[in-house]
This record gives sequence, structure tokens and C-alpha cells, in this order.
Amino acid sequence: MEKTYSILIQFGDGNPVTSSIRAKDGCDAQDKALALHPGARSIRITGVLKEHPAPRKRIAPKKPVVDPLFTDVSHEQVQQIIRSSKDQLLDQCQALSLQGVSYRSIAKQLNISQSTVQRWLSFTNAR
Repeated sequence: MEKTYSILIQFGDGNPVTSSIRAKDGCDAQDKALALHPGARSIRITGVLKEHPAPRKRIAPKKPVVDPLFTDVSHEQVQQIIRSSKDQLLDQCQALSLQGVSYRSIAKQLNISQSTVQRWLSFTNAR
């Protein structure tokens, strides 16, 4: 936040000059006053005339990050791939069950849980 400071400048001739300087703090105001009045003997801040709020920064909205590997694949296509792989697992599960393989062995071979094997086979046998 910047402020406008009232400054009293003395040159040593007995006629002080008042000025106003816009700066971020008192030290900055004194430095600016010295730069504007190089022959001054003393510079004294007498008060703050006005406070200026800092301008608000505009924040650009974030762009979504898109992985270039998946730009050609839609959500529906991904879901279809998942469904087809699940259907393949279900078919393998049924085929192994028809061969007389235990639920535990089917689960190990297909890398799924034994409860999933039981649920799938009970669902397919109920039809």
C-alpha cells in the first residue's frame, strides 16, 4: 500500500518548504524527497495525507491439464474398455469354474479376490 506523505524540507535559509510525496513507506518518502531537493539540509515527515490501496492483481484462470496421451480417447471409450476387460475376466472365471477349478485358484489365476469370484459365479448361475 502506498501513502502520500506531507514533508517539511529545510534548506538552512529559514524558509522551510512543504511538499507531498507518494511512497510505500517513510524511508522511501525521505529518499524520494532528497532526490527531488538535493540541497536540503533536513527532511522531516509531518504526516500522512492519503493512503492508496494496492491495485488488485488479476489472476488468470487455470487451464486444465490435458495429458497428450489421452486426448483422443473419450470417457465413454475408456468405460467401454473397462467393461470389455471385465467381461473377459467374467468369461474366464466361468470357464475355469466349469473345469472344476476352486474359487481360490480362480481368484489367484485372474488376480481378483475370492469374494468377487463367488459373487460373479452366483450371479451367472442365478440366470
